[in-house]
Amino acid sequence: MKKHSLIFTLILICFSCKKDNPLNGFMVNGTIQNAPDSSKVVMYFYPNTGVIVDSTIVINEKFQFKGNVERPKLAMLRIESTRDSKMFWIENQNIHISGEKGDFVNSNVSGSITQKKAEMLLERKDSIFNEMNELEAMVTEKNRDSLFVIYEQMENEEIRINQQFASDYPDSYESLFRLNISKERLGASETAKTFNRLNPELQITDEGNAIKTFISKNKNLKVGDKYVDFEQSTIGGQIIKFSHVKGKYTLLEFWASWCGPCRSFNPELMEQYELYKEEGFEILSVSLDTDKEKWEKAIQKDGLTWPNVSDLRGENNEAAMIYGVRDIPDNFLIDENGIIIARFIRGESLKNKLKELFDNNMPM
Repeated sequence: MKKHSLIFTLILICFSCKKDNPLNGFMVNGTIQNAPDSSKVVMYFYPNTGVIVDSTIVINEKFQFKGNVERPKLAMLRIESTRDSKMFWIENQNIHISGEKGDFVNSNVSGSITQKKAEMLLERKDSIFNEMNELEAMVTEKNRDSLFVIYEQMENEEIRINQQFASDYPDSYESLFRLNISKERLGASETAKTFNRLNPELQITDEGNAIKTFISKNKNLKVGDKYVDFEQSTIGGQIIKFSHVKGKYTLLEFWASWCGPCRSFNPELMEQYELYKEEGFEILSVSLDTDKEKWEKAIQKDGLTWPNVSDLRGENNEAAMIYGVRDIPDNFLIDENGIIIARFIRGESLKNKLKELFDNNMPM
């Protein structure tokens, strides 16, 4: 009888150990210094950072999350009703987060293998990020356009670092994530080279499928290339083909309702459109929105009178894939022969270019 009791006790212990084993799920133990009791911490998974997947409260400056993920995922923790948040890789391990209220973004994270890889990549980019921050501090209204060109070069260097990291660590979800957000800058050919080096298990993920779709559709268009036609829907459901909109000079503008810089450029686009629309200037805006209602409200609020289209697939918008657009605002200025004559053209550069184009074509 004692033997059976001992066996039963051992079974219970083993069952209990299995239940609490972090390898069967994740356990996030966090500390937020100076956070009052009952502060609520909410969890999101990227890219659906508007959908709360779990929440908990802080007691004695500590909080905890338990759960299970089928693969490493980018998670974001945010102190509710604040912008105090921390993005990190979550996976089925014991993970520890230590930070303080007001600076939660700089919390230390340990226990996640993928997060450690992400931090290794950040170290590689420390110097380029420092240069970017210094450049941003120098921006004024007068030098904005010239510094933008330099900033673009720095961003290209960051993309090169991402690509090299993906080649060095082909089994990491951090590599997959970085390649997915770098693909538009790399173009289809370079993306394919790096993608083919990734672990086959990563290639069949949602991100992997998005990369494969991009490789098949992207044309890596540059100044001097001929435009590529496409069609998408307006708010009202009307299908518009780009070739049917194209005028003497056409600005293909990529934006979104949630993009602050995009919205800030809309007034000057309105000004230029009103100035030259009778001379043959057209604009077609392509939105990288996923929420139709927010997209519609932004169009109405900003008073956009030119055609606006979207397939509501966000960053996977088909036109954006074709033209290699990831970071918005972005645009392409196209002439009457369908040749791309400028890209990333803003502010005074756009005004001067349109003045040059249309004034030179005014009848004598």
